[in-house]
Amino acid sequence: MIVECPANTRLQNWLLSQGIHILTACGGRGNCGKCAVRVLAGEAAINTMDRVWFSQAQLDAGWRLGCQVYAKGPLTVELPERRP
Repeated sequence: MIVECPANTRLQNWLLSQGIHILTACGGRGNCGKCAVRVLAGEAAINTMDRVWFSQAQLDAGWRLGCQVYAKGPLTVELPERRP
């Protein structure tokens, strides 16, 4: 599924407001890695928990933890059915 997230929005909150739920077994703390998403357009900063869960190649391909993404600008995000 491909979704558009507006600027100045926490991705997880935006998805919930749209009735879209991503797996966050850790409560959105980035500890479980189950909320993996891929940023297709726009920029999502890489944080410490992203580096724990993804290889550099995956980070370069746009993979992030959906519970940790804050969209400073508009984002286009792929919500995969399974983690990469």
